[in-house]
Amino acid sequence: MKKIAYIFAAAIVGFASSGCSDEYSRHSGEGRLMLTPAINTELRTSRAFTDEEQTHLSETCKIWISSDKGLVREFDGIPSVPTDGIWLQTGSYMAEAWAGDSVPASFTERYFKGVKRFIIEAGTSKQVKLTCTLANSAVSVLYDKSVDLVLTDLKLTVGHSCGELEWVGKDDRLGYFMMNSRDKDLTYKLTGKDERGRDYEQTGVIKNCKPGINYVLNVSYSEVSVDAGGAYFDIVVDEDLLVVSDEITIMSAPQVTGIYQSLDEPYYAEKGSVERQGFFVTATKELVSVIVKVDGMDDFLAETGANNFDILYLHETGNDELHEILRSLGIRHDLVRREDSGDDMKITFEPELLNRLDEGEYKITISATDEDNKTGVGSLDIIITDAVVDAKPIPADAPTTWATEATLTGTVMKANAENVGFNYRVKGESDWKFAAATPLSRAAWEKGAQFTVVLTGLVPGATYEYVAAADDFISTTIHEFTTEARDQLPNSGFEDWFMEGNVQRIYKEGGSMFWDSGNKGSAIARTTLTTPCESPKHGGQYSAKLASEKVSIAFAAGNLFVGEFLGTESLTKGILGWGRPWSTRPKALKGYVKYTPATISDVDGSPAGVTINKGDMDTGIIYIAILDDTPGKAYGSYKGWPQIVATKDISNYGFKPGADNVIAYGERVFTQATPGEDLIEFEIPLDYHTRDVKAGNIIVVASASRYGDYYTGGPSVMYLDDLELVY
Repeated sequence: MKKIAYIFAAAIVGFASSGCSDEYSRHSGEGRLMLTPAINTELRTSRAFTDEEQTHLSETCKIWISSDKGLVREFDGIPSVPTDGIWLQTGSYMAEAWAGDSVPASFTERYFKGVKRFIIEAGTSKQVKLTCTLANSAVSVLYDKSVDLVLTDLKLTVGHSCGELEWVGKDDRLGYFMMNSRDKDLTYKLTGKDERGRDYEQTGVIKNCKPGINYVLNVSYSEVSVDAGGAYFDIVVDEDLLVVSDEITIMSAPQVTGIYQSLDEPYYAEKGSVERQGFFVTATKELVSVIVKVDGMDDFLAETGANNFDILYLHETGNDELHEILRSLGIRHDLVRREDSGDDMKITFEPELLNRLDEGEYKITISATDEDNKTGVGSLDIIITDAVVDAKPIPADAPTTWATEATLTGTVMKANAENVGFNYRVKGESDWKFAAATPLSRAAWEKGAQFTVVLTGLVPGATYEYVAAADDFISTTIHEFTTEARDQLPNSGFEDWFMEGNVQRIYKEGGSMFWDSGNKGSAIARTTLTTPCESPKHGGQYSAKLASEKVSIAFAAGNLFVGEFLGTESLTKGILGWGRPWSTRPKALKGYVKYTPATISDVDGSPAGVTINKGDMDTGIIYIAILDDTPGKAYGSYKGWPQIVATKDISNYGFKPGADNVIAYGERVFTQATPGEDLIEFEIPLDYHTRDVKAGNIIVVASASRYGDYYTGGPSVMYLDDLELVY
């Protein structure tokens, strides 16, 4: 079978200055994002997309480019993406794409998504692919011929708590399901009539369904008689990857890649030991120019008349004299013209040229332009050095730098180096500290080996300097990094409150909102659920009192959260925007709490798999999540929040700790009353699912009734005070 996918290939290119075009004279510190979409719309055993549907998907596809400050570019449809590239400031970004319709269960609607992080660096070249793949799990059914002999009126029902599909008779369609953290399994039921007219039924579960997989229910008849139903049917579930088929490609700009060396990293070598370097240019259309620009080799290229020349022009005009000069210097090229599929060119810089270079830094830039005036650029930095070891710089927003630790990496430049590591210090201090390194690859400190050090016990919010060191050698280039700050939650002691009309607010009048609660919703019924309380408390004048109760016709939990209560629908259904921008990664949340649960008096719903009855003891919860900077899913006209919680559609618009945008999560569930009359200390460790993603947003939620978003709970009370993020 075949996987249906939108595949977006993005080439992110940083440009150096060039005298040949204003394209390369942009502001310092900028690079260009080249977004090249290719789209696939064919599936075996399924209805293929029509040309009209393909066009619709292309035109309605959403493409976002975001930085740590939020959304910086947004495109509605593939045709709206500029073919000449998108200029971006140096920094860390994330590309996202969505296409199709996200519905719980459908025979026709399919949903595709993709997320990719990348870094734009000035003066460098980088290629990044963003693959937008099928987000649905699929189900199909195959009946063995033996089934026809003993069973009629076939019907297969498959689904989860949010939706289900029915296959009637020998239906060979694929059914598509959107899974979530709560509904990880699909249940199925096969029904029919046996040869005696009796009802037959068989049920089962497809466990842990994954996107992009077709779960095939193979139904066969076994010659075994059983009392219930009169026959036995074996149902075996096979997993079949939905494989990519043909693509409709939107032509991209020429791509420039390194042949012997990645263009993502500088090439280091000792004087006289430089290896051959090369570039490969591939274009989907005919090339019209290939500009070679060499910085730092002017003395050697004087015979060419310039260090900036069009090597394709020389090739096409047959300038034998200049060709021979370039070849004698050690610059060679080969061109392949393809009538229908574009051109390829290989350009090499031979050791006889590169080994004439003295110690220093050199840059070779290739700019290739095709007949559609699309340009691709690639650059290689060559560093000739007699250094024993060299330290790599850390980007300003590198995820390897935390509040109290940072990861340093370097390269061994000479074989048999010993005592390899880093010297580091707080900027402005005089004394260095040494940290020994361990190899990232290779067993010994041979030339080219990568090494790393994880520094711990650092000062939050401080700038550090570091250099590579080995034996008696210390690198001359001093690099810097800045640790994350030890930021704390505003109004974390809950001292600031004011009344806005009949709504109790959790911030100072005239100040900025950070915390909110369900008070705006309960105020409709002249009730306030979350209030300041002078006793009990831990410090200051107030604690926050969260009291659950039946409000008007619905149960409401006493709660507070980082974000804002946005509004209501259907009278009692709340819409909340959760999360605030956040740039640091704490290790835990601690604070003080007193919890008094009550028996559950109202049961309106609960998550799938959770059974709650009236008379059970209520539970409370406090949880914290660190999210990346992915924009959250919109709910109607509400958008721009890391997470929108819509209690009318909580299964699709509820917080999911295992969601892709959650990088860390921790919770504390209170199943019984806390001891004593005073608030007690608690601490919630954060479990980081990934350590290579920077923080973008933070969510903190506290509720006296854990399942209050399902309008289930009892009149429980929670007091909360003096929250602190632990780093």
